[in-house]
Amino acid sequence: MVEKNMKNCRLCNSTKNKIIYNGPIRSAGVGSETTNGFEIIECLGCNLVQIFPIPENLDSFYETEEYRSKFDLNFDPGSIHKKYDHEQNERISRIGVQNIRNKVVLDLGASAGVFLDSIQSLAFETIAVEPASIYSEYLKSRKHKYYPYPEDALNDNIKADIVTCFDVIEHLSDPRLLLKNAFDLLKPGGLFVLSMPNLNDFLRKIKPEDFESFFFMKVHLNYFSKEVVEKVFKEFDFSNLKVDFLHKYGIENMLGWAKYGKPGYASEFEGVFDRFANSNFSLNLERLGISSHLFITATKK
Repeated sequence: MVEKNMKNCRLCNSTKNKIIYNGPIRSAGVGSETTNGFEIIECLGCNLVQIFPIPENLDSFYETEEYRSKFDLNFDPGSIHKKYDHEQNERISRIGVQNIRNKVVLDLGASAGVFLDSIQSLAFETIAVEPASIYSEYLKSRKHKYYPYPEDALNDNIKADIVTCFDVIEHLSDPRLLLKNAFDLLKPGGLFVLSMPNLNDFLRKIKPEDFESFFFMKVHLNYFSKEVVEKVFKEFDFSNLKVDFLHKYGIENMLGWAKYGKPGYASEFEGVFDRFANSNFSLNLERLGISSHLFITATKK
C-alpha cells in the first residue's frame, strides 16, 4: 500500500487527502471481475477524486488490444459502432450541425472513429488521435487523418476548429496535459468539447452499497465534479466555459439498480416507460447536476 504522504494529487500535487472508498472495484467493463488493493481518495487541496496507486504499464495497456478486450468484449470497428452509435446523436445535437459544417474537427481518443464517422460528411476535415494501433488502419481507410498521440499532431503543426474528447480524461495519469494539448491543437476561437463520468451520479446516493464498487474502476484514474472542472480550466486561456450535464441511461436502469443492485436489462420494466418519460427523467437529473456524465464546452481565446 502506498503511504499517505506519497499520494500526491495529479492536479495540484497536494499530499493532503481523505479516503472516500476502500473496497473492491471494477477492473474494466461491465461484467468484469472486481479487484482490490486500491483506494479512492479525495484531494483536500483541489477536491479531485482519484485512484491510488496508479495501475502499472498504462501506456502499453491502451496501445494494445488488452484494454478493449477487457472493456468491450467485441472490439472490432463494427462492434464498437453498434455499441456506441446511439451516443453520437446527442453529442452532435449539443455541438450543433452548424458549428461542425466545413470545420476541421479533431477527436482525442477517437477509438474506432464512431464520432468522426458520424460527422465526416459535414466537416471539412476529420482528424483522429488514438493510441490503440488496432484502429489505425480502419481510421485511415475512412479518410480520417490519423495520429497515435496528441504530440504527434502538434509536431505536424495541426490546428483544428473543434477538438473533442469523449470519456478519455478519466483514464489519464496527467489530466492537465490533455487540456494543454487540446488548447494547443485549437485555432484561436476554436471550440473544445469534453465529457466524462460525473462524480455526483445520483446512483451513488440511492444505492451506495452496490453502486460504489461498480462506479469506481481500475481503468478510471480520475473522477470529476463540476467544481473541479471549473478550477482546472482557470489555468488555461479558455473563455465561455460551460459545464453542463448529460445522462445516458433510462429509468429502467435506475429501477434495475434499485431492485437487483447491478446493471443490466430488467424485462419486467419493459413497456412501463416511453421515450417521453425517459427524456423527462434524464432532463431532471441533468437540471439537478446529478446525471451520469459531465458535458463541457469552452472556447480558446
